[in-house]
Amino acid sequence: MRNNILGGLVIFVVVLTCLLMLDDISNVQDQPVKNDTVQIEHVESNTDLAVVEESE
Repeated sequence: MRNNILGGLVIFVVVLTCLLMLDDISNVQDQPVKNDTVQIEHVESNTDLAVVEESE
């Protein structure tokens, strides 16, 4: 009896995983493509340092 419950649970998880994968694969066309852009500012000879003050 215990083997039947374990086997049924395994089959249920496998089928659920396959259905979720098929759903994700079939909905790829509906998702918009987002392009992330990064802007980098190059500053030369900048010697500003952060100062951390501790008060006791």
